[in-house]
Amino acid sequence: MHQRNERLINAKINQYLVPGIMMALSLQLGNILDTIMVGNFLGTDAMTAVALSIPVETIIQMPGYCLGTGGALAAGVMLGRREREKASGVFTLTFFTVLISSVLFSVLAFFVTDPLAQMLAAKAGVAELTGDYIFVSMLGAPFIGIGLLMVSYLGAENHPELSSAYLIISNVINLFLDFIFLKYTPLGTKGAALSTILGYAVGMVVFLKYIHSPKRMIGFVKAPPFALMKEAVVMGAPVFVFMAMSFVKALGLNTIIVSLTGQDGMAIYTVCDNILMIVEMLSGGIIGIIPNMAGILYGEKDYYGIRVLCKRTLQYSFIVVFAAVVFIMIFTVQVTKLFGITEPVLQGEMVAALRIYIFSLPFYLWNKFLISYYESIEETAQASVITFLQNCLYILPAALLGILLGQALGGTGVNGLALAFICAEVLTAVSAYVYRKMKYKKSDFYILPAENDGVNLDFSVAASLDEAVKVPKEIMAFCEENGVLPNTANLAAMASEEMTVNIIKYGGKSAQWIDVNLSIEEEEMRLRIRDNGKPFNPAEYAFDGDGYEIHGIELVKRISSKIDYMRTMDMNNTVIAFARQEEKNGSKEV
Repeated sequence: MHQRNERLINAKINQYLVPGIMMALSLQLGNILDTIMVGNFLGTDAMTAVALSIPVETIIQMPGYCLGTGGALAAGVMLGRREREKASGVFTLTFFTVLISSVLFSVLAFFVTDPLAQMLAAKAGVAELTGDYIFVSMLGAPFIGIGLLMVSYLGAENHPELSSAYLIISNVINLFLDFIFLKYTPLGTKGAALSTILGYAVGMVVFLKYIHSPKRMIGFVKAPPFALMKEAVVMGAPVFVFMAMSFVKALGLNTIIVSLTGQDGMAIYTVCDNILMIVEMLSGGIIGIIPNMAGILYGEKDYYGIRVLCKRTLQYSFIVVFAAVVFIMIFTVQVTKLFGITEPVLQGEMVAALRIYIFSLPFYLWNKFLISYYESIEETAQASVITFLQNCLYILPAALLGILLGQALGGTGVNGLALAFICAEVLTAVSAYVYRKMKYKKSDFYILPAENDGVNLDFSVAASLDEAVKVPKEIMAFCEENGVLPNTANLAAMASEEMTVNIIKYGGKSAQWIDVNLSIEEEEMRLRIRDNGKPFNPAEYAFDGDGYEIHGIELVKRISSKIDYMRTMDMNNTVIAFARQEEKNGSKEV
């Protein structure tokens, strides 16, 4: 018997990998270089002001990030289940909800900017600079919201390369304008915020290609049932918890650090946070593949594919983190100089704190992986708990205790703060393990059924005629082993041969491997064929006597009870159903 192999899934991982890394690279690198430019052109006060505005930035991004991620995950699962109309309904509802809420932020900018700036930055003495940054950011909220929403949907909808292209264009424009505004104009922190908004706005030209893409599976629909919004909200709940806790975390840490260590402590924390962004440029891009693929695989009940996806992304991510820890450990002084930190005492404190802080990164990566994975398989409670633990419950008391302990030992407290991040991430990982074991006592961290519903045959074949002729034989043998009537078994075997032969003949050079799954359930059998050939929908095919002569598909339509098709993960996914036959005595076969 043939066995299922990892080739198609690995090919898709590799296809999504570079755009994912480029997307994270452009996003995080933009933030890092933004901070570097502000620190070098405007000084430490301006860098502190931008850092203190993060809670407001989090709120501005929340609609686009939460509903974009939740909606894209929900749509991915729906596409995996071949529910295209529902996926389009979720997209429509989330798009207009984000647009309306973002416009509301723009209106509120004229009324709440000054009070927010005083609340966040008065103690640090940079309220005016913080207010300037917040005001422009709130005015540009619609561009931020729609941009973040579309990035999520593009990644889940066969266009990861467009997601990365959008963020690359946006951040290149942002950095170019940062240089112009900060160096040659008196705009100050307003210029830093304005360059970000203009980057998001101009980058939207990329969306035009998506609108006209033949691979596009979802779009706007009229009057979608509002009940579909629940799917996006539920799937986006962990992201909402993350954003809410990020707000609490940023506000709490800013208050603790400024109150106990002053502006120098805030500068050190800002650099540490940017080091985390550097690591996420690569590892975050790798883990970012999971939402784009795991939801669809889960909807298709391809649990084997999910395990392959997780194993590969973890391998790649931990290699990146190990390399980053070694690099930062060796070149710590050079890293601090990039952020304009040259004063000897402050630089010395920052170097020591950074070398402690970086050991939190492997645990941070593991926790982020779990959150991303559980979001994708509808385990939102699990993901939300980990998010709450990581971003609120542990880090705030750990930071307070770490600083106080460090000061009690005669230091400034910044080394204790760095150590607090390690403790918080370790406690989160341990608590997540305990919580999962309490809820799912006999499950590993995947929390997946051992098998799909019913009895399953799952194997892969090379896209060659020699291999294709073996497919019906394996279908027949498996059906016989599991008591399927010969007539039904023959229909499934015939359909499998016709579909695999057509893929080999007309799929093109990219069609190198074919995954076959046969699920035998009480009421029906389902044959799933997946290939990475040219886009082709057999459910819509009608023989017209010209072009392709795919007569076999007409036969498959006649002998099956239903045939569904969806282009997901840039692969053809065809599901053919066969009704189970009754035994002559009236009892169903087993």
